[in-house]
Amino acid sequence: MNKFALLPFFLLLFFNTKAQDKIISINHDTIPCKIVSIGKERIMYELKNNDGSVTGKFMPLSQVSEYSNSPQLKKNSKMDKLCLGLNAGISTMPWYFDHFEFSSTIPDYYNKLKIGFHIDASAHYMINDFFGLGVEYSFFKTSTSGNLQEENPSPVFFKVPEKYRQYINYLGASVLFQQHLDAHPKIIFSESLSAGVLFFRMENQITYPNVNQSIYNDISNNSLLIGDTFSGKLGLTAEYRLFKDVSVGLGCKYIWGLLKKVSLEVKGSNDYNYSNDKQEFSNAMNLSRIDYSFVSRYYF
Repeated sequence: MNKFALLPFFLLLFFNTKAQDKIISINHDTIPCKIVSIGKERIMYELKNNDGSVTGKFMPLSQVSEYSNSPQLKKNSKMDKLCLGLNAGISTMPWYFDHFEFSSTIPDYYNKLKIGFHIDASAHYMINDFFGLGVEYSFFKTSTSGNLQEENPSPVFFKVPEKYRQYINYLGASVLFQQHLDAHPKIIFSESLSAGVLFFRMENQITYPNVNQSIYNDISNNSLLIGDTFSGKLGLTAEYRLFKDVSVGLGCKYIWGLLKKVSLEVKGSNDYNYSNDKQEFSNAMNLSRIDYSFVSRYYF
């Protein structure tokens, strides 16, 4: 028999053996496995059970004597340094009218200003596999419209149409914490803390009827209310890692903010203009809200 006839077989056996990942602990225990990722502090790996199922586990690097894995994994096993997040969902502001002294007289359609849509974006530099520093930005919008009922001296009741558009932006520094479940390494729980500034903008359009004995016309006013204040955010998310660099999940955030000073500008018919810088509320306007989000993150 040709002495080289069995060479392909042994080469195949050799490479199959080499392709098997393994971890050797400081206690000299050898664990045949599939290494999923290698961080600065721990190794994530998978063990195949007798029934064909797979169990995910972690081992601290301080307990590892040596390990070997496939060249492809070695190439991609470095820790992801950047984490980009994009969230979107519904928000509610249950404390919005706390600063009104006569909240019972507020028209029902004003309540639409308490519920709106938000979108968040974040970027974090991961110092290790569970802690990162970065920035957060969020945009929140609500709107409403309706008719106020006013009495003219005649007496005649008129409907006064008005529209409101509210925008709240947030920008701040952020800290991100992440934990992986040992039994299910693809499940990630994240917590975020952030401090920054809320930027408030309220636009109002209202049309008043002007009635006297012989003339009726409409008087339109456009007003703009703007202000900013210190704010803080606390967020919790639960995510599932679809791929090595993509995770999706659900999240909830609490945003705190009290607005005490605003600038008012009014423009109306007949070249009417009025402005007041840094007008102070007798009671701070509570802009605190709760965000419910669909969460997506990208790691690279």
